Amino acid sequence: MPGGAFAQTTRNLNKLIVPYGAGNITDQVARVFVDAFAARSGKHLVVDNQPGAGGMLGTYNLIRGPADGSTLGMVSVAALAIAPHAARQAVQYDPFTDLVPVAGVSVSSAFLAVNASLPVRTLAELVAYARARPADNPLFYCSPGNATVPHLNIETLRRALDFPMQHIPYRTSAAANTDLLAGRVQVTMDSASITVPHMKAGTLRPIAFNSVRRSPDFPDIPTFREAAPDLQLLNAWSATFFPKGTPPALTQAAAEEIQATVNDPRFAELLPLGVAPFPLGATQLTAQIRQDHERLGKLIAAIGLTQD
Repeated sequence: MPGGAFAQTTRNLNKLIVPYGAGNITDQVARVFVDAFAARSGKHLVVDNQPGAGGMLGTYNLIRGPADGSTLGMVSVAALAIAPHAARQAVQYDPFTDLVPVAGVSVSSAFLAVNASLPVRTLAELVAYARARPADNPLFYCSPGNATVPHLNIETLRRALDFPMQHIPYRTSAAANTDLLAGRVQVTMDSASITVPHMKAGTLRPIAFNSVRRSPDFPDIPTFREAAPDLQLLNAWSATFFPKGTPPALTQAAAEEIQATVNDPRFAELLPLGVAPFPLGATQLTAQIRQDHERLGKLIAAIGLTQD
């Protein structure tokens, strides 16, 4: 859509709700996105951080907001496909009916990594090593909290390959990483921005990569598709949404401009470490939410999880 027509159709658009605190990976992506979006469209969005309840508070406020196209939201998979199953209190929104999918923005990749003192270099060796440990001295894996993406991914891996490890949840990735580097816990699958600096320093050892292709920084490390072809893990993603009732013409105009922004090579260059563009359209995005919502719901029910 030509710039003038886009500006006219989306004349009210001025705010981007991010349901997470400053410095969160989705917030980092949002800051890159609003600059790239402004450079392309001339439309300057103010980032409104509304953290709380694992993304549910800001998502709820987005849904309750005006459907006049003034407010867009950037919401992650956790608030749409994890929280509805794991929240301690009932989620006050329906991810399929209360939001209008606009376009995908970003997707994160992660390494399964171990403390470098552990005598394992492959996924098969990790499984064998964990099975050989005595029951009163198991391997421990860390995450930034119950029902987070790193927790669910390692639990999926552990159950699929049938090997024992004990989960230790932390309040933050930084706290988990401190104990991981000290050897008090041994295994992680946190975001690449957390683990890669320590992998490069040699204090963590990568085992497998959760992406469609190998990392150029660690080309010898297989993807999970290579190491465990039948395994289905989650890549944390973020996408844009309008409140229910937003006019279709406005939604379509915004979707086209957002996808063009996300597809611009300069956008990819500015994203945080381990994050890539995720330029899904509304139909693909809806299908992605349904797929993740169904699969993670079954996993969370099987584990009996609630979020911290």
